[in-house]
Amino acid sequence: MIHRQSTDLEIRNRIEAVKDKKYRFAYMYQYETLGRISEVAGKYMPSREDHVIIDVGGEEFVMFITKTAKRKGRLRPCARPLSTEYDPWAKLVMDYIDEGEAYPFKFHENYATSKTYAMNHARDMFKGLYWPMIDYTRTSERPYTDDMVKATRWGDDGYEEYLVVFPDNMRSWTKSKEIVKFSVKVEERWKRATSHVIRKRATLTAVNDYLLDGVSVSYLGGWTLSSQHDGTPPALKHYMYMDLRESRDALPQLEKQARRYAKNFLVKYVTFLNS
Repeated sequence: MIHRQSTDLEIRNRIEAVKDKKYRFAYMYQYETLGRISEVAGKYMPSREDHVIIDVGGEEFVMFITKTAKRKGRLRPCARPLSTEYDPWAKLVMDYIDEGEAYPFKFHENYATSKTYAMNHARDMFKGLYWPMIDYTRTSERPYTDDMVKATRWGDDGYEEYLVVFPDNMRSWTKSKEIVKFSVKVEERWKRATSHVIRKRATLTAVNDYLLDGVSVSYLGGWTLSSQHDGTPPALKHYMYMDLRESRDALPQLEKQARRYAKNFLVKYVTFLNS
């Protein structure tokens, strides 16, 4: 079967076709914030109060204040223009949040269950769509028994190591008396689209169509900057990624971060983005 990467318009159309309003707006919010599903319907879900309106060059933006899942809830600014000329979803999402429940995208009282509901629903929403996954190496563990140890030696760090040979002839040295850790290469492949594709597709659009640079997309999506990638001095990164607490005291700093990229989104929205 031949697959291809889904376009921005295809992802948007799938989301807009969702009949359940709560799920539809949850995915729209996920797209607007380049969010992970746990930042929408899980542990780091937004409350009704987690957004403000800011002015950038005379244009109104909604700044969704998002708790970043992979960074212990560190706040990040996700600013989008309110004018539908530039963004067809931002004002709709803001209005839905304003008029809704205290936690607008909570699908169950238990955070983990709420997240699972959203993930399962998204799989059905994206049925038939696929996304390319690059190859990577993962670490796996395999238990062994004493009779599999064929040799011992002292490692350079002064600890004893054991040569373990499994019945299938796989062999490796290990310091553990219980398991062997080894690397497994996972080949690049096509994977059925899940809720995470919303974050991936929105990120590509932000970079390729709205021309956000590495620092800006890191602010918007909550990534840690890589010194090797962007050349930012490590000392400067400390200040760029301060642990902003969930406090109104953080708003001025968040707004400054949002201003770095906000004007990039002042481009008339066209339906052939990433076509």
